Amino acid sequence: MGSWALALVLGGCDGATGAPSGDAPRSESVSALEDGLLNVTLHKPATASHIQQDPYFPPEKAVDGNITADDSRWCPGPYVSGPRYLDIDLQGTFDLHRAELYTGFREERAIASWDLLYDDGTGWKPIPGAVMTGNTSVAVSTTFTQVVRGQRVRFLCNEPIHENCRVKEVWVFGAPVGPGTNQPPVANAGADQGVTLPSPGITLMGSGSDVDGHIVSYAWTQVSGPTATLSGVSTPALSVSGISAGTLVFRLTVTDDDGATHSDDVTVTATSTTALTNVALSKPATAMHVNGTHVASRAVDGDVATRWESAYNDRPGTYLDVDLQGAYELHSAEVHLSFSATSSAAMKNFDLQAWDGGCWKTIPGASVRNNPTTQTLKSVSFTAPVVATRVRLLCLDSVTTGEYCLVRELKVQGRPAPAPTGAMSCAAGEQVPVRNSRYSYAAFLPAGYNADRNAKWPLIISLHGIGGVTLTDDHSAVASNAEGLAWNLLSPSFRAGFGAIAVSPHYWKASPSGQAWFNMPRVMGLLEDLKRDYLVDTDRVYFTGFSGGANSLYEADGIPAHVSKVAAFVPIAATLTPANVSNICNLRTLPIWPFHGGADSSSLPDKSTSLKMKLETQCGGTTSAMLNPTVYPNVGHSSTLWRTAYGTPALWDWLLQQRISQRN
Repeated sequence: MGSWALALVLGGCDGATGAPSGDAPRSESVSALEDGLLNVTLHKPATASHIQQDPYFPPEKAVDGNITADDSRWCPGPYVSGPRYLDIDLQGTFDLHRAELYTGFREERAIASWDLLYDDGTGWKPIPGAVMTGNTSVAVSTTFTQVVRGQRVRFLCNEPIHENCRVKEVWVFGAPVGPGTNQPPVANAGADQGVTLPSPGITLMGSGSDVDGHIVSYAWTQVSGPTATLSGVSTPALSVSGISAGTLVFRLTVTDDDGATHSDDVTVTATSTTALTNVALSKPATAMHVNGTHVASRAVDGDVATRWESAYNDRPGTYLDVDLQGAYELHSAEVHLSFSATSSAAMKNFDLQAWDGGCWKTIPGASVRNNPTTQTLKSVSFTAPVVATRVRLLCLDSVTTGEYCLVRELKVQGRPAPAPTGAMSCAAGEQVPVRNSRYSYAAFLPAGYNADRNAKWPLIISLHGIGGVTLTDDHSAVASNAEGLAWNLLSPSFRAGFGAIAVSPHYWKASPSGQAWFNMPRVMGLLEDLKRDYLVDTDRVYFTGFSGGANSLYEADGIPAHVSKVAAFVPIAATLTPANVSNICNLRTLPIWPFHGGADSSSLPDKSTSLKMKLETQCGGTTSAMLNPTVYPNVGHSSTLWRTAYGTPALWDWLLQQRISQRN
């Protein structure tokens, strides 16, 4: 890496800029005078992949030389899809030596991870020594490990998608290239390669070019990884033998006839054809629920005389999860079912699923349906191998008969594999039905969800009212007459701008004519499932409900008993009197925005105003975080009420700003 120096110069997209007491910001002229180099990015044309509009932070503010004005910075904005970068046209050719980066907001929110790239007219390339990870300083200076020549510079922000990239200034220092100045050579070590062991070895084909001369020497070295045997180190072609499993990096350095050099790296990934083994054996296992001593770990203990057994189960969707404690390429599974090999209580329906980094996905070829109860050993060969760090057995028995889920042993055949990287493949940008024995639900993941495995997203749980639905009767699709937020999310335009995970549980009626009244311990259990099953920002968990759904959330065993897990609450047309709930004072500091219809005789606005008065006069304080109710004139207890409320952009702007950690 390059030589990095850290200073404290403050700025960001959310507030004022300043320096700590006794320490003034460096000006670009002072920085340049120290080594005779020019700030070649100053006042140059700048463009960006994304620009935050409100407030407006354009790219030219990152090269205006101003590190003191509050409004002088570039921000792409949070939750934007695709790479976030700032491009600067140097309007000439320069030899680039070092850079100074000023990022962040006041004393915090420095950009932790970024790259600097340059374009020499042949495309973007990384600047050697200008890659940063784990940074905590708002001002960083780096000297490149190799001088590069280019006409453009790119700042590439690698922060998680939920973070903004706050850039005060990008200063790159260099010297202009005049007529007759030597153009450095360009090394190309070739494309990255993979090799399966055992192998006699591989040959890396490198090359070098020099636009104003010729290459006089080649030099190969091994940078990292298990030591290998090299031959042909002074030729373009490097022979590598004696390779061990792992990641090996090799570097080609070329020298031109004027003595200038350039280097390029190539990565070789060596994997072993390890025999398949039971990668689930003795690994940590958890289950949605267990019956007595028949705990989850008994399904992976290697003993078919013990078992995991679920509690009484009248709904499909009970899970058994196994943490593989590493990445494995999974090929097949054996599932030993029932109380014993000869008993007749085998599961009839189940799926085997793999963790995709942000969601569970059913493994191709691993859906079992109508398995005979006498078939206590089920072998499953996957249609194609999958790489995963966790596996799940999802028991889909049973709707009405109260059958237990019984697994004596879950054996998953696989071998070690590199951990998955890059984009995920979850069903994002659409609503999909999900089976869960607490409550099946409609799940929505934002369009940009798959881009970043490390991002965390806000979660909104929406409960429909008595008699309402979210899914079709067989739970195979989102209902066209869904009640609550799930209906708004049927609209493509609404989904396109929605930046949160949304889960709309479907009440499981005891009979076709039964009424929906959500059981709050089950709802809160579902919340914990969702934290395991998606990339949830636990600081931003929100609840909303219409009519009976709002009533359930107001009940004593609802949000009042779990307020520490909730960032805000949006009740719509609650029909009970929440001020009468025994522990309602727990909600005094919880942000609440209620909605009512002016013509709704069953949910008058005074149900909310009386609650607000109680929170502010009888709960140990004189203020509360509850807002005055919004009342829609001439609207009754109907879909118009919640459709209008959820269709209000100001509601989501307010809601997504609320955080548990910032509550007074």
